[in-house]
Amino acid sequence: MKISTKGRYGLRTLMDIAIHQADGPVNLRDIAERQGISSKYLWQIVNLLKTAGLVRGLRGPKGGYVLLRPPAAITLLDVIQILEGPISLVECVDDSSYCDRMRNCVTHSIWSEVSQAVRDALARVTLAEILRRHVSSGDSGQYVI
Repeated sequence: MKISTKGRYGLRTLMDIAIHQADGPVNLRDIAERQGISSKYLWQIVNLLKTAGLVRGLRGPKGGYVLLRPPAAITLLDVIQILEGPISLVECVDDSSYCDRMRNCVTHSIWSEVSQAVRDALARVTLAEILRRHVSSGDSGQYVI
């Protein structure tokens, strides 16, 4: 399993919004500039986050995006599942119709357990924890994720 740029940029976007929304809604162009992400690609990512209920877009001259939940209520699992899809090492873990040998497969339970362990680990990490680590690193610039 690999996290694509969509997942990494989505997390960076949420961090940027969380850090800057105290001054009002965060403009997409500002996020794109600070994070070095194409505005067009960022718009696609933000649309997915908006549809999932993590951010809200506000229109107007001082418009932009704000988080709909506090950072402590947004997990890395939320972000990755929204942007990357289900967390599974193999397709049959989430789709029983994928393989007709599943009932007799010795390794299916192992893939299921490992996939669940990854989901559990991602669920334990919140956006607040990631922000705390960022602040304690003393870096105030671009987030390396």
